Amino acid sequence: MGDTLWSTPAIRAIKKTVPNSCIDLLLQPQWKSLFNENKNIRGLYSYYPKWYRQLITLPSILKSNYDHVFIFHANKDISRLLPWIRCSNIWLDQDLNPPCRFKWRTKLFMDYMGIRKKIQIIPFSKSTHAIHRRLDMLKETHIIPDGTHMEIFINDNENKKSNEFLKYNQITKNNFIYLNIGGSLPQKQWPQKKIIALAKRIISNTSLFIILGGGPDDAHRINTINEEINHERVVPATDRSLIENCALIKNAKVLVTPDSGPMHIGFALKVPTIGLFWSADSEGLQRNVLNGPDYCGPLDIDQSLYCVLINGNFFNINEKNNVERLPIKQISVDDVWKKILNFL
Repeated sequence: MGDTLWSTPAIRAIKKTVPNSCIDLLLQPQWKSLFNENKNIRGLYSYYPKWYRQLITLPSILKSNYDHVFIFHANKDISRLLPWIRCSNIWLDQDLNPPCRFKWRTKLFMDYMGIRKKIQIIPFSKSTHAIHRRLDMLKETHIIPDGTHMEIFINDNENKKSNEFLKYNQITKNNFIYLNIGGSLPQKQWPQKKIIALAKRIISNTSLFIILGGGPDDAHRINTINEEINHERVVPATDRSLIENCALIKNAKVLVTPDSGPMHIGFALKVPTIGLFWSADSEGLQRNVLNGPDYCGPLDIDQSLYCVLINGNFFNINEKNNVERLPIKQISVDDVWKKILNFL
């Protein structure tokens, strides 16, 4: 999700520099709702990793001739689609390097069909934030950057559903803290015991409500935490679509989240956001610095709207397997609570 939202400053820059341009976006279908209301985009096409599902997308792609194709973020399997796209200029900042067998077949197909494509990889001599990487790619075609802030547009119907959810649970806008329970990897999930302890501290020391949110796979974890806290001011949000969750986050007083999609939603919607980054897991695995806050965290955001905490592991293996491990320092409840107080 974050990789997808990082493209919004680049899309905005294209449209501002070339107002008459038509921009189509190819992305995985679960993220399409983040762009439904983005007026800078003409068409949204679904991307699937499996080759037989990619055939579904081909008819839509083949309708247009493109001046440029920018690959902002992709897996190697997108290489299957490149020969079919009606465009001779393809730009990317990573070498997709498909398997040799497929590369040979692609070359054979392109030679047979008389297809000539110029695939240009933009090199970066130093580590660069993902948003800047996209904007620097565009500079090769004389696109002028228009800031680095990400964007999410929410329509009236989605705002209405959010307001109805809050009203049903007797919560008013800006009177709740949104705790994102999920994380795309186990290492990114803050331990349940700490979430519960933080929630109890919020309840004891403020009059704020708490909404427990996450993705479709987080429902069980959310419900388990909610049952453990068992308080009328704690509300689970397990049945909300992605964009409905965005509308909820937009109305939060504070968002507390691991380094995951909702963190980027908070940045895009300018909600005070506390981002929790792991640095090592229980097996001693160190986080890749390029996936840390310096290169995929907040960028050019007012410090009154965010803070980042980094420490130790998130994967609480003791809770899962009952195995004794050497203690690794984690972000504490006190650490997060102090940051929350700064936003209240």
